[in-house]
Formats: sequence, structure tokens, C-alpha cells
Amino acid sequence: MNTLAKRIHNLTPKDVELTFEDGDSVRLDMRSAEFFQEEFQGEGTDPEGTTYRLVSDGEDDPLVAGKETDEGWVSVGQVTDVAPAEE
Repeated sequence: MNTLAKRIHNLTPKDVELTFEDGDSVRLDMRSAEFFQEEFQGEGTDPEGTTYRLVSDGEDDPLVAGKETDEGWVSVGQVTDVAPAEE
């Protein structure tokens, strides 16, 4: 299991703070976080209502995120840290 995905799964339904490889971060209100054997899929929204999807194929694969835009889905990048969101 991907360690960061497991952390998200354990924190859900509480909000999480994700940090990406470029240093940007986002707070997400998690709607779902599910494992299918080693694969992980999660979905949440940021405070502006933008939907993010998170996926990982297993322990050795990175946790990556995409966000929904008016033009479709775009890659946000690889997640490097997951923490409980500050209240």
C-alpha cells in the first residue's frame, strides 16, 4: 500500500492538506478514499469547490493528483506529503 494514500484513507472524512513535488499545497474536503487491493482512489474538493482526484497503483507507485477544470481534467502532480488540515 502507498503510505501517503493510507494516511489519506485514515484521515478521511476529515480534511487533509496535500503537498506536491513542486512545493504547492492544497486543503481538501475528502468525499471518498478507497483501496482496491493495492490500488487507491480518492476524491475531494478544495475550498473553492474544485474537484481533485487522487490515484496510486500500489506501494511502489507514486500518489498522483488531477483536478477538474472547465476544459477537463489536468494533472496537478505527485503528492509528497499528507497531513491533517489545520482547523
